[in-house]
Amino acid sequence: MNYTWDFTWVWRNSDVLAWGMLVTLVLTLVTVAVGAVIGVLVAIMRQSRLRPVFWIARIYIEVFRDLPVLVVLIWLFFCLPILLGPNASIPPFWVAVAGLSLNFSALQAEIIRAGYEAIPVGQLDAASGLHFNRWQVLRHIVFPQTVWRSIAPTLGQAVNTLKLTALASFICVGELFYVTGRLIQDTFRPLEFYTTLALLYLALILPLAIFVQLFEDRLSKRFRHA
Repeated sequence: MNYTWDFTWVWRNSDVLAWGMLVTLVLTLVTVAVGAVIGVLVAIMRQSRLRPVFWIARIYIEVFRDLPVLVVLIWLFFCLPILLGPNASIPPFWVAVAGLSLNFSALQAEIIRAGYEAIPVGQLDAASGLHFNRWQVLRHIVFPQTVWRSIAPTLGQAVNTLKLTALASFICVGELFYVTGRLIQDTFRPLEFYTTLALLYLALILPLAIFVQLFEDRLSKRFRHA
């Protein structure tokens, strides 16, 4: 079968693709912001000495880290309106934010835990020898190092979340993957639009991925010479 490529269809619908890119970016930013806040709270709970609080955080992390994101999105999309009542109406965008944030926050909590546990024990012992109180230890040792060690993997997870936003198309969120599918249905030009879709995702993700890699390299040098 001969197929004649015609990218003029892409140009004619560039405004629709641009809108899809904008929705993708906004969805990513909101998800990362919400997920980061929840992740910090869960990480604090994970370090609690109260066993019920500890286990709530532990179960939360395991459930939403292990469940496929698509399953969570579809479950929330169909079940939340039923659970919240017959008059409940939740826009698909916010359902997507909720589902993606649950996954991001669970992974973020583990990132923070790993950053905390990477602090050398000798530094904490030295602080104890200098008679630092608990607040001084948190302020001068635990908090700065945990944050610095968590930044790079958090940025990496943000890049992964940008890719996961494509799953929001399954609940009719008008992000880039969804609008591309609609354009293909309207124009019957799958090769042109899927090729453009791949290039647009690369344009969004590749600069962020390179930045994360450079930041990780710089951070590793910082801790190597610390």
